[in-house]
Amino acid sequence: MAGFMENLNKGLATINVKTSNLMESSKYKTAITNKEDEIRSLMQYIGETVYLNRSNFSINMISQQLSEIEEKYAAIEDLKKQIEQLAENEKNILGAGATIADGPKIFCSQCGAPNTADSRFCEKCGAKIVD
Repeated sequence: MAGFMENLNKGLATINVKTSNLMESSKYKTAITNKEDEIRSLMQYIGETVYLNRSNFSINMISQQLSEIEEKYAAIEDLKKQIEQLAENEKNILGAGATIADGPKIFCSQCGAPNTADSRFCEKCGAKIVD
């Protein structure tokens, strides 16, 4: 009976850690997507500003937006590092080979994001995975 309870406790702990990491990872991925959307909006604004002011354009007209884009790219890199840290922490808690990220990968034809080999839809953009 003690072995059963020990296995049950290990199983519950594993589920708890993986669920927690999955939720945190999803939050980070959502934040990355939001930052990417903000960057696209800033780039569109820059393009429109350059076009509309083509005869008297000055880089000063878009310098704030350029700085914001650089900040958002830096924030995306930080979020990606946090996702990697979650996976590393999961390995440390559960042992090597225990992370969700391990295993064969298949890449999305739409956005290029890695997905598990058995994925039917992209975890990043939601596109159908084509074999």
